[in-house]
Amino acid sequence: MIYIFYPSNETLNLSLTGSFCSLMCNHCYSTYLKGMHTKDTILETIKNNPGKYKSILISGGSTLEGKVPLFEHMDFIETLFSMGFKLNFHTGLISEEEIRAIKPFAERISFDFVYDNEIIQNVYHLPDKTKEDFEKTYLLMRRIMGGKIETLEGYPSTKIVPHITIGLNCGEVKDGDFQTIEELAYIKPTLLVIDVFIPTKGTPFENCPNPDMKKVLEVIDKASRRLTRTTLFLGCMRPFGEYRNELDIKAYEFGIKGFVVPSKKFVDMLKEKGEAFSIFNKCCALI
Repeated sequence: MIYIFYPSNETLNLSLTGSFCSLMCNHCYSTYLKGMHTKDTILETIKNNPGKYKSILISGGSTLEGKVPLFEHMDFIETLFSMGFKLNFHTGLISEEEIRAIKPFAERISFDFVYDNEIIQNVYHLPDKTKEDFEKTYLLMRRIMGGKIETLEGYPSTKIVPHITIGLNCGEVKDGDFQTIEELAYIKPTLLVIDVFIPTKGTPFENCPNPDMKKVLEVIDKASRRLTRTTLFLGCMRPFGEYRNELDIKAYEFGIKGFVVPSKKFVDMLKEKGEAFSIFNKCCALI
């Protein structure tokens, strides 16, 4: 079974901090925050579209400690939860106290698993953090929130969904990308979402190239071979156009099971092959 996701149909994106971010990471530079709802606009959108949206990705700009400031927005989070929305939190390096605070409201936590000190210090601008901090936070989340979720449909659901981004160092695929896979093979997550760096206008990395396709596929191949107990998805961040056409088809051949906003060419191929697939109108982490 192949899983296909079109999250914008039923999932709203919320930045708790608006367009403000203290870190201003090289690959984002708050650009993606500007395309998300604020606390004010999301309520207006919900009001104007009754019943359309079922879930919300809660994110925001990061503090200098590498986390989204959740505590000061807990009343608003509780309000959204009370309205019946399933909440997917993009948190960063939050503390045990913060994990326990959002536990009653979190359907899922999407966690950027960064296992490369060079990326952490030079791209994320976190000089006092290391790859061990990211691993410890992920494992703490999994211990507190729980892990694999058994579903009647047999979907690969889990409370904490790690995300990695290939080529985050200005489009270069380096040893850290492969080492990340090795560490995840040891940790054995139920589900892993794989993103691919996009050179984004308005960021320090806007003139970087798309990651070399051959090397990206080498990382995906390694993930497929080493993470034998983990279901692999391609996430929403990956280049569009012919790059996505080729990547989706080749990733499918390497065993990737989920695709967020796949290329039309890829979907047509699935239909031609008679491959069974299910469509979801929500974040892939919410499966």
